[in-house]
Amino acid sequence: MMHFLKANAWLALVVAALTGVLVMLVDPAPPREITLATGAEGGAYERFGRLLAERLAEDGLAVNLRPTRGSVENLDLLLAENNDVAIALVQTGLDAREGTDALQALGAVFPEPVWIFHRRDMRLGSLRELRGRRVAVGTPGSGTRPVALAVLAANGLTEDAVEVLDLGGEVAAQAVIDGEADALFLVSAAAGALVDELVHDPRLTFHGLRRRAAYEARFRQMKILSIGEGQLDLAANLPEAPRDMLAAAATLVVNDRFHPGLAPLILHAASDVLATGGSLARPGAFPAAGPVDFPLTREATHYYKYGLPFLMRYVNFWTASMFDRVIIYAIPLLIMLFPVFKVAGPLYRWQTRRRIFRWYKHLREIDQRLRTGRIRETLDEDIRNLEALQDEILSVNVPLSYTDELYELHLHVDWVIGRLRG
Repeated sequence: MMHFLKANAWLALVVAALTGVLVMLVDPAPPREITLATGAEGGAYERFGRLLAERLAEDGLAVNLRPTRGSVENLDLLLAENNDVAIALVQTGLDAREGTDALQALGAVFPEPVWIFHRRDMRLGSLRELRGRRVAVGTPGSGTRPVALAVLAANGLTEDAVEVLDLGGEVAAQAVIDGEADALFLVSAAAGALVDELVHDPRLTFHGLRRRAAYEARFRQMKILSIGEGQLDLAANLPEAPRDMLAAAATLVVNDRFHPGLAPLILHAASDVLATGGSLARPGAFPAAGPVDFPLTREATHYYKYGLPFLMRYVNFWTASMFDRVIIYAIPLLIMLFPVFKVAGPLYRWQTRRRIFRWYKHLREIDQRLRTGRIRETLDEDIRNLEALQDEILSVNVPLSYTDELYELHLHVDWVIGRLRG
């Protein structure tokens, strides 16, 4: 075996070169740290991001949370080049923008109703009755603002028909309570702290849509969510009557800075965080393959169809990832090396026999001089050379399988020496 390895040391160079090519072509190992853009402090996005980061920390992935004003700013961060945001929470139903074709989704993580809060002492039978009133539509950069403006416009309420206030969150809520605004829009999960506070505030109530079919036809990227009586708080019987609400979905969206191999790890962690469900989502309903505004990654599609990758069911993510990469390297490497190894055997035999047969050149030259009668001029020198050749042959180290050919050479040299002396 050692003879083979020494004779074919070039194979190590070939293997190293092919491995280097594969390393450059195959994706690098998943990173141990990632940045997630969430939302405003105290909001549903910030809460979910924090819980997800805590769960992923148990699996060895550090998640840096980046607070933002909301979905619009998160999309900007995903599309920008001068930051490290690789994944963000983005609501569905936002207007398409240039560059988003490069983005992909991991799935939806929870529903986000479009809440329209107003004071209880203000009767609001239809959104058209907001004409001439002051409406807080969210801050620039939030996901609430474009949805609110679209809903108002669909009801014939352009910015000339209502007084648009660029207020959001707690500031907008306080403005409604203080009488500085007549209504506010808020796109948020029911589990959000602010939504819970407003739902339970006896001074406020939220509007339910009356023209369900019309909204379904107009806002196809969103869905109508029915909230039953007492569904938000059974003890307090909130709401007091069933409500139909327009709803978006919070989705996990990634860009090209995101390593696709992290998808099953993040989705599995999200399923743990969302396992108990909520007032508007049954246990195990999320994460889900839809609704999403961007195509799912290949790894996310596989997760929703088959569950966790096979190895992740038995070993931790990082070990499974290492084995996956070994397989990715090994299979093409073996395919490329197969013809090389096929040539290595014949080449090794040729190299070994060449070490033996090269001495036959001297024997043939001497034999030719014997036949032509020119041997007398170099007879003594030829005998000395052949005797030295015998000593050299005895010192040659060849595999046992080629020893017979070496001894045949030794016999042939003896025979030629005998002829010269005779």
